[in-house]
Amino acid sequence: MDRSVVAVLLSGLVFPGTGQFYLGRRARACLFMLPALVAAIYFLKQVIDSASLLVDEVLRGALPADPLLIAERLHQQGETASPLMNVAAAVMLACWLASVADAWLLGRAIARGAKAAP
Repeated sequence: MDRSVVAVLLSGLVFPGTGQFYLGRRARACLFMLPALVAAIYFLKQVIDSASLLVDEVLRGALPADPLLIAERLHQQGETASPLMNVAAAVMLACWLASVADAWLLGRAIARGAKAAP
């Protein structure tokens, strides 16, 4: 399998920057990995905090253990979510897409360089 295809699959299916890491460009990989990792940690922290609040309400008896009521409460929490959640999601998406495109271009450039070398 072509190295550029492997790099694209790694960046697209595993985590942004893993394709660049596979191609030996570690500093370039960090440009995609670090912002994506920070955004993912923030996003997960917010989701865990929201879930923890719901679990506490159910355990206290303030919220019945009815899936429809819990779904409604989740919907309400989603409407009042922090705008930074949208920023974190946008950063993750941008890093992922840019990482896939860069892995493809980088892999192709490396392949052309290898073919040109005697």
